[in-house]
Amino acid sequence: MSNRGEQVLLKQSTVLMFAVAIAGIVTGFVSGAQSILFDGFFSLIATFIKVLMLITAKLIAKESNQRFQFGFWHLEPMVLLIEGSFLLLIAIYAFLNGVFGIINGGREIELGLVIIYAAVFTVVEFAYFFYIRHRNRTLKSTLIQFDNISWLVDAMLSVGLLVSFLAALLLKSQGYHDWAMYVDPLILILLALSMLPAAFKILRPALRDVLGIAPDQLDDKVRNVMEAAKAEHGFADYVSYVQKHGRARFIEIHIVLPDGYPLHSVATLDQLREEISSQLGQADTARWLTISFTGDRKWIA
Repeated sequence: MSNRGEQVLLKQSTVLMFAVAIAGIVTGFVSGAQSILFDGFFSLIATFIKVLMLITAKLIAKESNQRFQFGFWHLEPMVLLIEGSFLLLIAIYAFLNGVFGIINGGREIELGLVIIYAAVFTVVEFAYFFYIRHRNRTLKSTLIQFDNISWLVDAMLSVGLLVSFLAALLLKSQGYHDWAMYVDPLILILLALSMLPAAFKILRPALRDVLGIAPDQLDDKVRNVMEAAKAEHGFADYVSYVQKHGRARFIEIHIVLPDGYPLHSVATLDQLREEISSQLGQADTARWLTISFTGDRKWIA
């Protein structure tokens, strides 16, 4: 994966999202639409998260040092956890704001301005979302993948705003002015509920990585490879450990050799390591693989 290409896209995404945030906040204040203001503040928080992602991408590209001897991979799930937490909190805030808006009798807003805003940014945000998704098919970046979720969420928010404000305009034109005043808080509630799946989609894998929960798919793959190797080469036993931090995978395998195992040289062990490594998939900079051999079971206890 090209880390430079990843950084360029993250910079581009950050600048564009900041522009969307400013436009939303200004339009929200001018029109009096809390839902537009919410959309702007969501974009502002998304901009902050994108800055963190950009910093993380730059750190990941660096080599490990004395303080961070395994590199900076652990920062990736931490940033994603922050993003998911912010999404969840802002969704809860928006939901409560919408509920109190309904209780207080709705809100009067400038429909012409907000309809233009929603229409323009629906087109812009969907276009950019599909553009990033197309670019990431080559980059295969986890950061870009989750960063792009914010564009999809923002685009869906804009669609919801556009449809709802058009409905409010129709209500006003038919003489239902009082009902039209409830459209803004109702949109806020619906937008908040629509953000929850996106928040949990980011939070779940990030939380697993931060807590150090072993990834089931990787664990099963290592065990399947080692069971086959044990049967083929006559190993007495083995124990394996797997861990995942963002895109980095850490694999430890400790193998017990039986008494009298035919070892002609260290090259024999290296050949076994090479065979197991190839069975686990192509090696890359994000995979840390340790394979050790012993004749005493106490070293794997």
